[in-house]
Amino acid sequence: MVVSTLVTCVVGALVHPVAGAALFVVGLVTFGALLCGRGESLFVRLLARAREPRDYELAALRPVVAVLKELDLVSSPVQLLVRDRPAGVRVGAAGRRTVVISQGLVEAIASGRIRPDEAASLLAHAIGRIRLGQCRYDVALEFWMLPWRLLQAVGHSIGRVIGWFPLAAFAWRVRFVTGGVALVQGFTEGQAVFGLIGAGVVALSYAVPWAEQQAALAGEDEADRFVAAAGLGDALCRFLERGRRSPRVLHRVYRLRSVPAPVVRDRTVLAS
Repeated sequence: MVVSTLVTCVVGALVHPVAGAALFVVGLVTFGALLCGRGESLFVRLLARAREPRDYELAALRPVVAVLKELDLVSSPVQLLVRDRPAGVRVGAAGRRTVVISQGLVEAIASGRIRPDEAASLLAHAIGRIRLGQCRYDVALEFWMLPWRLLQAVGHSIGRVIGWFPLAAFAWRVRFVTGGVALVQGFTEGQAVFGLIGAGVVALSYAVPWAEQQAALAGEDEADRFVAAAGLGDALCRFLERGRRSPRVLHRVYRLRSVPAPVVRDRTVLAS
């Protein structure tokens, strides 16, 4: 957020004053609107290159929606969007009411490779993220961080080129040595501030990915508990067990099956 704000201010200072002021004002107004949930669906479509489901996709999803309705998981409005790429089974949540699924999931449902209750468990996982408020402000934050994402894309492109050179890749893996040298050198030369800054940047290169991973795992755990409490834990387990059984997957399966499923008295499936 800080880097994106600085980049926006720099760009605004380099262009005409009127254009710079307009850029910043329009950015603030759009950011505020997205924080309030306005224009969420449009921005997700543009950013994720998603679209409305086609007629045949809605027909394939009808049994899945019926399972969600039976469990009262679509009582609040949910905007469903389909993304053509990347391939494979993907389900994600965005903002306050948007669920993005991959076309590969629709094809898997239509071909019978994924059962309706298994697909419903995947959508319930995304709905759980929305109801738990995990992605409430994600759309607004992603809009404001567009300059940062652009810098990331450039950095990744440069990193792929540098990664071809063994010495550069080795230097990145042992960057903690660079941080330690910068810290010691800064104190010995009487420039402790610069040494701390250099060591801090290196430390952040370790801390930020770790923090992102921990936040993602914590959010996944919360959404798993939501799915289990809704009665779709066993269905999600069956889907997970068809993939690679890593320690993380085995832990999720154990936890999902440890939550007692709720008793559903009326098993009538609503037609939709």
